[in-house]
Amino acid sequence: MSEETAVTERSEPKETPGPQLSYFELQAYVGTTKHMGGLETTKDLIELCHIGKGTYVLDVGCGVGATACYLARRYGCRVVGVDISEAMIARSNERAEGVSVADRVEFRVADTQDLPFEDALFDVVIGESVVTFIEDKQLVVSECVRVTRSGGYVGLNEELWTETPPHGWSNV
Repeated sequence: MSEETAVTERSEPKETPGPQLSYFELQAYVGTTKHMGGLETTKDLIELCHIGKGTYVLDVGCGVGATACYLARRYGCRVVGVDISEAMIARSNERAEGVSVADRVEFRVADTQDLPFEDALFDVVIGESVVTFIEDKQLVVSECVRVTRSGGYVGLNEELWTETPPHGWSNV
């Protein structure tokens, strides 16, 4: 086989069997989620929201539960995580068991636009890279405020577009 043939054969994509995974399904499958700034911005959000032992936290769009489990383990607080994806919630529960915080975290399938909690229940509501993906951003923020007690905190770490997306780009 010539060098030219080998390069051509290697650069052609091979078909993979099975269904195509969406961005979120892929994250659940791999067991990871990503948000701007990583753990450093999570730590900043924790500090800004005054999260500590005894804080009752809601993590909206919790993904695979990384932040919720980190909060329970590092700060000893109670955390509820919600995500619209059943696969993400399954991964979150696996993570909580794996890092021995299942007694301090609870994960539920729920829509951030219609949170299944009573008013003023949580001390803090946080979200990382969630509102970006939702069309009615005001509704999400209103729901977060609704379930936060008076004097509590809502902290959101979100991406921001500085330019209009190209024509044909669709919302997730």
